Amino acid sequence: MKKLPKRRLTRAILTVSVVLLVSLISDLAGLFEIPELKTVDFRTKLWRGGRFPPSDVVLILIDESSLNSLNQIAGRWPWPRYIHAELIDFLSFSGAKAIVMDVMFTENEFEQNIHGTKLSHNDLRLVESTRSSGNVYHSIQIIRDKTDEYNTGLLNKTLPEGFMNRFSLDVQTFNKTVEYNNYYLPFTELYEASKGIGVVSVSPDKDGVYRREKLVFDYQNSFFPLLPMAPIIDQFGYKKLILKKGSLITINDTSHNRIPLSKNNDYFVNMYGRYNAYSFSGVFLSMLKIQKGELHNLPVQPDEFRDKIVFIGASAAGVEGLKNTSISPKTPGVFLHASAYGNIVTGDFLTFTAHAINFLLAFVLLTITVFSIFYFKGILSQVLSPLLAIIVFLAFALLVFNSNLVVNITTPSFTALSAYLVSFTYISFTEGKEKRRIKNVLEQYVSPAMISTVLKHNPDDYLKAEVGTKEILTIFFSDIRDFTTITEKYNIEKIVEVLNAYLSRMADIIFNNEGTLDKFVGDAIVAFWGAPVRINDHYYKAVITGLQMRKALKIVNEENRGKALPQLKIGIGVHTGEVILGNIGSKKKLDYTVIGDSVNLASRLEGLTKTYHSPIIISEDTYYHVQNQIGCRILDYVKVKGKDKPIIIYEAIDEFDNVDDETSKIISLTETAFKQYRERKFSESIHTFETILNTRPNDFLSKMFIPRCQEYQRHQPPEDWDGYYIYKTK
Repeated sequence: MKKLPKRRLTRAILTVSVVLLVSLISDLAGLFEIPELKTVDFRTKLWRGGRFPPSDVVLILIDESSLNSLNQIAGRWPWPRYIHAELIDFLSFSGAKAIVMDVMFTENEFEQNIHGTKLSHNDLRLVESTRSSGNVYHSIQIIRDKTDEYNTGLLNKTLPEGFMNRFSLDVQTFNKTVEYNNYYLPFTELYEASKGIGVVSVSPDKDGVYRREKLVFDYQNSFFPLLPMAPIIDQFGYKKLILKKGSLITINDTSHNRIPLSKNNDYFVNMYGRYNAYSFSGVFLSMLKIQKGELHNLPVQPDEFRDKIVFIGASAAGVEGLKNTSISPKTPGVFLHASAYGNIVTGDFLTFTAHAINFLLAFVLLTITVFSIFYFKGILSQVLSPLLAIIVFLAFALLVFNSNLVVNITTPSFTALSAYLVSFTYISFTEGKEKRRIKNVLEQYVSPAMISTVLKHNPDDYLKAEVGTKEILTIFFSDIRDFTTITEKYNIEKIVEVLNAYLSRMADIIFNNEGTLDKFVGDAIVAFWGAPVRINDHYYKAVITGLQMRKALKIVNEENRGKALPQLKIGIGVHTGEVILGNIGSKKKLDYTVIGDSVNLASRLEGLTKTYHSPIIISEDTYYHVQNQIGCRILDYVKVKGKDKPIIIYEAIDEFDNVDDETSKIISLTETAFKQYRERKFSESIHTFETILNTRPNDFLSKMFIPRCQEYQRHQPPEDWDGYYIYKTK
């Protein structure tokens, strides 16, 4: 076997590295999310289209035939409530184990000459049937409404106390849950008569396809089950649920079970393609015949429902019950609930391969592709070898889905195909020469990834000295702690070497996260996000940069240790606010920079990192935008020097996926302790901080607040004090 020429080997390795990096960034940026979900849809249709849920799951569908057949009896949809009551009575008579109503009954039915709170005859009939059956589960909605001029007073209503006391679940959660602000319940008498309730609020993915459901919903710290979860909880006697990263744990007297969830607390429904389903009209006709004593030639035998979980929902287009799912663009929504029920009671869960496995597969395919093209001389071998590898991989991914294993297809395939194109492009056009990038003044402060966007516009739009604009940006300050002491201990050459290596690495991190490097002030770095190219998540990018800098500093210190150079510590302050942006300076020297009160506040936050022993401190304005992505711990409510208004400050810890259970517990306890502190419950606050110290004995924040609380116990703060602490120095 001939070795690759050194130049080609270098290029092959470079191609592998670049393509893998691009794939990694694209994957982490979510660019492959929807395409990958489409491949899951295809595999679901391929393997699940002919599968049934467990045999005890039966569906009754309000279909087009039912609307037509019952039109003469009940009129147009929605039908009078007695129709549903009759069905409940029939199913109860048939011996159904549970009756799950995927139909909402929120308002009372109007009836002429009935006044006050008295129920209509139809409503009363439905309530009586629900109560006498004793196994009916009705639907509620818990949703997130956008505030407008009409609904402001209707949002964030408190649930009825009786409803919460009866139906809320015992759920322990370590994850951030969705904040809902509105609900729709069955009318009071109906839910009081129900065996249980379940939520039917489901949301589609970004492409409009319904694939996931939340199994529990949090409304004002009270938890309620998804509709199919309600009979499961009763059936298996679950007394407690634990919602944590990646799973929902169900606990009863004898065992506990794990239901896998995504990072957003969603359950990915493993759809079934076929169901044991009956038309509402057929069941209703059988009931009418039995009532008349006609027991022969029944369309549906009552025994079909004995000991069954019966889901009742709509499949007719006019009832608005159809959803776009992985099985079909017109799937009755009740199929999602029936599938979720079947998955959970049988453990029929999809298992998604971890990111590490996905990138290992991508790396293998990438390496085969690149080295096949660079090594083989025959064009046929160069073309077919990579394609054969890709085909084998796709066949494997399709086959294992039959066993509920979901291997990521998009990222490895994109990586291999990208390498395929890049490698052939190099072979054809770029083996002899390379292009050099043109350097210009923008590269002094704009990340390379943003240069092409900036240069598409007239540079004067960004570089006019006389123009300044007010912008909402995120400002970033970092500083090496005790750098003056370091300069006194080491000679000038080593100081310059350390500083250059440090600043170069940190500047690269800023550039990689689309930041603008404002300036170096000695050992300090000033940067901002949101200009000259606008990005919607500039607050997130700034905080992520700080987290990456903290990790990169460990590498810098390891290198310094090997060279007998000083170990560095840094503090970082981040604030989102209004600034003046422009080219500021003299005619001879202009800097594209920011000025204003927000810049000063970011600098003050960096200074506070020493006080709180926290590497990264962010303001409440930044926290508001990143709280659902970054795990943050509240630190204090402070007035910094030069500011009249106090602000809440937070320590940015890490992305939620990287925050362990212990840290999540510390974050939650700190929130509680700080709330007690601001409410002047100093003894309770001390106790909570001591609880933190039991878990983390060296926790500096707890050791800071306990003496402060003790001092306030001895000398009560002023009447107008609301928890703020004043700093009189920078």
